[in-house]
Amino acid sequence: MRGLFVLPLLAITLAAPLAQAQVPGPGRSVDGVAAKAPPARPAVKRGANYMGFSEKFNRYYTDATWTALKTVYVSPNGNGSGATRQTPAAPSAAIAAARAGSLIYFLRGQYPACYEFSKPNSGTYANPVVLFGERNPNESLGVSLNCCTTGRASCFNFEAANYIAADGFELIGGNYGVRAVGADYAASQHSRGIAVINSNGHDQERDPFFTGQSDWAVFEGNTAHGAKDGDGHGIYISNGSDWNIVRYNETYSNASSDFQINADPLSTCADVGIPFDDPGCDAYAGTGEGGRGASDYFLVDSNYFHHSEVGPNFTSVRRSIIRNNIFGPQTRHNVSFWQETDNPGLGSSDNKIVHNLFITTERHGVQFSANSTRNEFANNVLLGVQVNGGKATANPAALLMEVDNTVGGNVYTSNLYVSGQLEGRVPNAQEFVRPGFSALWYRRFPVALNHNPNDFRPTANAPFLEMGTLSPHARRDRNNVLRSGKVDLGPIEVP
Repeated sequence: MRGLFVLPLLAITLAAPLAQAQVPGPGRSVDGVAAKAPPARPAVKRGANYMGFSEKFNRYYTDATWTALKTVYVSPNGNGSGATRQTPAAPSAAIAAARAGSLIYFLRGQYPACYEFSKPNSGTYANPVVLFGERNPNESLGVSLNCCTTGRASCFNFEAANYIAADGFELIGGNYGVRAVGADYAASQHSRGIAVINSNGHDQERDPFFTGQSDWAVFEGNTAHGAKDGDGHGIYISNGSDWNIVRYNETYSNASSDFQINADPLSTCADVGIPFDDPGCDAYAGTGEGGRGASDYFLVDSNYFHHSEVGPNFTSVRRSIIRNNIFGPQTRHNVSFWQETDNPGLGSSDNKIVHNLFITTERHGVQFSANSTRNEFANNVLLGVQVNGGKATANPAALLMEVDNTVGGNVYTSNLYVSGQLEGRVPNAQEFVRPGFSALWYRRFPVALNHNPNDFRPTANAPFLEMGTLSPHARRDRNNVLRSGKVDLGPIEVP
């Protein structure tokens, strides 16, 4: 299968909040403590179509009507039954006894964490296992987990475990904040249905959030920062994972790529004797043997990836939607679409890359290489800037886009290139170029590390208002504003 693939429209739906909610989650509360949620959630409702497939995401994420079969309260020093807040259990006891439908409610406090899950204490599609961190009265995170330094050195280690949701935790140190992996590389051995939402992972030696061989996973509303030199990615999704949602996350100050999808065909295929062009390696997810050498059908939506050593890597990512994100600036370079083999079928291809903002101060803002072709690149803004004396100005030396000679099938429409240069192609008649840049185009253009993506809200001075054509793959902006008619370029629409 090498033909052009047209992604079906991915509907964005809002789950209605419950009038008297029994469990936490999107739009819910427990004991009067709200579960925080990004502007538009969930991306997919239970039982809906997701890119041509019946969704198999965690029900805690997709279904606001789900209720737990059993709730167990835990505390740092708990030794009770866990039946009530007044008799909390030890977390280790509750986790060992967890079964499909369990809700483990972490009362506020600081916990030493080395919590393990496997198949016996997994959930199911109908009844996930939910780990909920109680919020403070001001709705900030109230549960802090200090990740251990033994074994997998993870706060939460989901090892060949399925349908577990973790909502509302601060995850500190260790190698990983959350580590979720399948049993093996084969599609039938992948884990399913992990959801990590509203959490803050920081100061890990490796990755705050890491998965391998993990399908139908969701990362939403998380912050990942301070990952160290041991590996240093903010969010790292590996080993041919498919059907993932990465949405409304922020990553910054990480030692390596702040967000990386790496299908890893060198290990998932080559190391086990499967040629890169064998269907077992390069077939699309959901067909044949599953395509262990690529990552297919991702939604990467409304994230803020910035101020790390390297920008996001999309490595052998196919048939995915990348929309409404803010990328950069980064210390070295920004976003790369590429692969690690010479098989054209494993390039990052057939993706819809729409309504994003790419910021670079030097090396590439966006790169397409190694047969990363047949992508639609539309309604994006690419800025080349430099910051001196607390002011952001145009940077004609910045490399906005780099395209190598293996890429010939990408379609570029209604993109704006501001200052800087392009290598490997020139803007076409359906695109726009401006040599100058003004910080007054934005409400408060950041000149240092910041955490408010709405600082990039366009002002009336912005030269890219109503210059785009509505895309069926981004009908709403990152603030849930409905787009119509002639649309603004970039991730934020001016109502």
